[in-house]
Amino acid sequence: MSWVRACHFSRTVAVGLVALFALAACGGSDSSDSDYEFAYLQFYNASPNGANVEMREVDGDSFGSAQFGDATSMYSMESGELVLEFIRTDSDDQEVYIDEITVNLKEGEKTMIVMSGDFNSPSFNEYSYERETLEDHFRLLAISVTMDGESFDFYMSDAGDPFEAANFLGTITPNDLGELIYWDGDDDSDDFDEGEYTVYFTAPGSTDVIFESQTLDFIYETEYVMALRDVSGAIQEGLVVDTILNSSTVSGLTDVEADAQYRIYNSTNLDTPVTVTFGGNTDEEDIEFTLAADELSDFTAIRYGDYRVSVEDTSGSITNLSNKLITLNQGESKAILIYEKDGKLGASTFEESGLPQAYDKTVNFINLVSDYDDVEIFLVRHDETIDTAEYRVNNLEFGETSTEVLPSDFYEVIAVYEDDNDEQVLLDRTALFGFTEEENYIVTVEPADTATGYEINILF
Repeated sequence: MSWVRACHFSRTVAVGLVALFALAACGGSDSSDSDYEFAYLQFYNASPNGANVEMREVDGDSFGSAQFGDATSMYSMESGELVLEFIRTDSDDQEVYIDEITVNLKEGEKTMIVMSGDFNSPSFNEYSYERETLEDHFRLLAISVTMDGESFDFYMSDAGDPFEAANFLGTITPNDLGELIYWDGDDDSDDFDEGEYTVYFTAPGSTDVIFESQTLDFIYETEYVMALRDVSGAIQEGLVVDTILNSSTVSGLTDVEADAQYRIYNSTNLDTPVTVTFGGNTDEEDIEFTLAADELSDFTAIRYGDYRVSVEDTSGSITNLSNKLITLNQGESKAILIYEKDGKLGASTFEESGLPQAYDKTVNFINLVSDYDDVEIFLVRHDETIDTAEYRVNNLEFGETSTEVLPSDFYEVIAVYEDDNDEQVLLDRTALFGFTEEENYIVTVEPADTATGYEINILF
């Protein structure tokens, strides 16, 4: 039988791990096994409809900020009581208070603050576990922070082994951090051997796999925390497993069988629609559809893989695009923008954001004007000019994309280029536009039948 060590010290009532599993002292060793002489603090943001959140000491230092699915760095602290507050910054650059908690930091222990649930009323839970000095081994802890409060059975196998050979390590319950115990401990250590493994999740009591990781290489002699969370952003359904270490770098794992998705925009000014053929992956039938000028398709879900995209001008007036390679990885969403240059069809692609769009908007910008490199785009609010605009994109070459995260607000979008005399020349400008919906926005600058010969399109 697998063992699970509960490591939950929370402001809220703890939900115990399933009684089937025995509980051992958190940390698995006494303090003499640890070389860690400080207390340690880290914040992880698991609220899928929220904003970038800062954690700081009340009337004191900031401990960094984290977007959804990210963590702050880990801070070495003196032990003792600490009052923390959490804030976000709104579109007027004003701080918005979210919550305040008091934590008791202890020498040799890491305290992780996890924000989860609906961002309108999020939960802040405190989890602590003793850090250990490890050699050629690692420890593994797991928690479920999905919005629906789901539990999952956790299985793990050596890399290359099928699910049938995997070991059941325990049931991961909502908002309960538990430590998983290695099935093949030896005289040197009960902890996991460094190496490559595969992780599986099922519904409690089921053997139907709902999540299978790619091969994971556990190379660090430390504690790994796996957080099972919702998907957000361009793709709205699915499960992601965040692997949290002792830095701000969080690795998001997707199911090896997760679908991808794409959408296509026809930026050409052709009088007739273009025909798009999307196919070439093994065991997948080709998908064919038509797009009129300035038409954006809906998202299309598709199995992950490598595809070839061909675009045909049905009038036959320009050269078609044949067999452009598009790679769609598991859980990935891509935009494909079709353009015309020098009488030929082409396409540019980029990945769309997986961040929530409730408060901060992830906007992709692309220059589809072949006449000018170094196009500049300004996002100008009602009290700004292009000289004072806080948000801007500089030096976009033809076909190049750039990404900015904007506070939800109204902006006038202005595109310019500099002539040979370093004077700014207007390509196009929009009226004040509200980047206020929970959408993934795309801003294009492209040729058009206008007074300047160009236009800005805002797609969502």
